[in-house]
Amino acid sequence: MSIKPLVFALLSVVSAVSFADENKAGKFYLGLDAGSGKVKKDPLTPNYRITSETDRVDGGRLYIGYQITPKLSVELGAVRPSDYKQSATNGVLSYNARVETKNHDLTLFYKVPELLPGLFVLGGVTYSKVVTSAQFTSVLLPSLRVSGSTRKTDTDFAWGGGYEARLFGNVDGRIMYARYAGTNLVTVGLKYRFQ
Repeated sequence: MSIKPLVFALLSVVSAVSFADENKAGKFYLGLDAGSGKVKKDPLTPNYRITSETDRVDGGRLYIGYQITPKLSVELGAVRPSDYKQSATNGVLSYNARVETKNHDLTLFYKVPELLPGLFVLGGVTYSKVVTSAQFTSVLLPSLRVSGSTRKTDTDFAWGGGYEARLFGNVDGRIMYARYAGTNLVTVGLKYRFQ
């Protein structure tokens, strides 16, 4: 016997009860999500072979939102993942690099209660500020070191989906998967709806 139908039935009942009084909450809300994600980058410099990298990042998202209709809302958020680190070599030179990213997003959330109350999909745009700092070292002369950093801005798409349920009063909880500016994040968080 598969457990999937049982889980689906349980989530349906819980969701129906949780969202029975959803329209009583206010239209503005504030929230905080925290989570972990996976990032995969090519070598930061061409013709280098990656020797180590942090492929897992942790992060948080602070956001303010407005419920436009019972199904549609818009959020303005700030995402701050932990730094990504990469080491690589080409046989003559090696480098240790750190990439610090700060993302801002404008995202639309659309609830799909026809499938499952509390289920939503999201899509939007992100604006990223990326600072990359690296220290190059000669394999032949380890005392020879050169450091540098670059700054750039970038825009990208954000998309994903998740599940949201009323916890108590005006507080909702949600779990979400989203792809923000090249990083796959799975987050859990709390949202407070103003009266």
